[in-house]
Formats: sequence, structure tokens, C-alpha cells
Amino acid sequence: MVKRLIRKIFSIKEEWKFAYLIKQGNLKVGVNCDLSKFSVSHNSLINGNCNIEIGDNCQIWGNIVLHDRHSKVKIGNRVFIGDNTMINCKDEIEIGDDVLISWDCIIIDSNSHALDWENRTQDVIDWKEGPERKCWDHVITKKVTISEKCWVGLRSIILKDVFLSPETIVAAGSVVTKNTQPKDIVGGNPARIINRKDLSK
Repeated sequence: MVKRLIRKIFSIKEEWKFAYLIKQGNLKVGVNCDLSKFSVSHNSLINGNCNIEIGDNCQIWGNIVLHDRHSKVKIGNRVFIGDNTMINCKDEIEIGDDVLISWDCIIIDSNSHALDWENRTQDVIDWKEGPERKCWDHVITKKVTISEKCWVGLRSIILKDVFLSPETIVAAGSVVTKNTQPKDIVGGNPARIINRKDLSK
């Protein structure tokens, strides 16, 4: 009874949040979508700037984190994103039509921190005072694109500046650091091309 009540309150809270984002023009959602486990985190957004665009007939159960007022996540039609998958966006992440992304995956378009210690010494202190305090001046950020009909296996990681070509399959537990060609099957850390028969064992 208590668990059902907590879930009900949480659901109402999220619905209010989505309604607010839609009203402000930050979130656009197509028809017949299931967002029952979807969540959004952000610092501050500009009214009228569409930060998240979701197409029709999607099932989005993951989390989207927006690090900038101009961060942009575009999701096509008939896309599935599983539980606990995190889309971590500083600038831009695009996901095409008919994409399957399993649970516990991470898609991130930045390094999150500067490579040189001198440029990240304040990161912990800044984050404690609020994510909006973080300095991104020395953080490398590059767009991530997951093209149509891709399938990303559970607990995989897609890093910045990666372009997954149409119909790419990413095996479970992979870390993708490079672009793929159409219909590639990649796996491992770092991900490399593997044979179809290796996935059928």
C-alpha cells in the first residue's frame, strides 16, 4: 500500500514536471509515447528553446541530464530506451527512428571534466554549490549520433564524437569510442567489429 502510494505521488510529480517543460517549450513529445519511468534533470532552461524532442510511439524509461540551457536531445519515432539508461548531454545528442537502447546504458557527449588537473581543481566544490557553477571552458564536447535502426545492448557506453551508422548493433557491455559503418556489429572495450556468429553463442 505504501509503495503504491509513493509510486503514485512520484508519477504525479513527474507528470507535473513534464507538463511544465512542455508549457515552457523545452520538451516536445509525439503521440502514443510511454514516459512512465522517464526523468529529466537540468539546471535552468530558456523558455521557448526546445531542449528535448521525442517522436511518436516511443517508450522512454531512461534519464536525460541537460548540462546547459542550450543542450539538445532529439529522439526519433518508435524508439525504446530502457530503465536506468542515462543520456548525459552538454551540447547535442541525436537518436534516429527505430532505435533500441537497452537498460543501464550511458550516452555522453563530453568528457565531463577537463583533462588537465589544474583546470578541474574546483569541480567538486562547484558541484557541491550547484551544477550550474561548473566551468565547462576546458571540457571537450562533441555530438553523439545514433542512426536509425541501431540496437545498443545492455550496459553499453557510447562516448562523445561517436556516429553509429544505420543498423549498427552494439554488443552488451561495450564501450564505443569510434564511428561505425552501416550494419556493423561491434563489441568490447574499446569496441571493435565482431562476427554475427559470436553473438549467437
